Amino acid sequence: MKVGSYLALGTLLANAPLQASEDYLRLKEAEVEWKATADAKTLSVEFKTAAPVPMDGKAGAFGYALLSDSGNNVLVIVTHLPIDDSSYETVPSGFHTHVLDLKAPGAACAGASFEVDIPASKANQRFDAGYRYEVEGSEIELEGVPAADLGDAGIETIASFKLKPVVGADGKPTNLCVSVIEQL
Repeated sequence: MKVGSYLALGTLLANAPLQASEDYLRLKEAEVEWKATADAKTLSVEFKTAAPVPMDGKAGAFGYALLSDSGNNVLVIVTHLPIDDSSYETVPSGFHTHVLDLKAPGAACAGASFEVDIPASKANQRFDAGYRYEVEGSEIELEGVPAADLGDAGIETIASFKLKPVVGADGKPTNLCVSVIEQL
């Protein structure tokens, strides 16, 4: 199921309340750059937050997303310890990248902006993507992401979000609820 245009979901993407200690989820500015060579087209992005991004692994489940207009092939840099779903997690922060598909939130994610379509996302060969990124203070940079990995989709919005995992009896996530905090 496609979510539709993120830009048309303005009320859904309204800023969620934050505590002052969560200013790392407030986005200040962003720059997206596309590079094309004879072999490939790549994406790099730099953005700044209002406060340094916590890298100690203790700030909970949160991240930053590059949203396309379809809800599919969404690039995220995220941390959601203790869930271990990536072979590229940075220690101790738990940060890593994924390419995800989103859908409208189901009953388990009532009140969230979106829900990660877990089966569709895991079926994507770029789900466990080892893209180059750097987090330094309040600056985040992702480099050299192949545009083909994002379905050659354009980037419509950059957003910060909180993630609420819903786990089953086996301790594995059955639902991942995404609440958008802020967008540029």
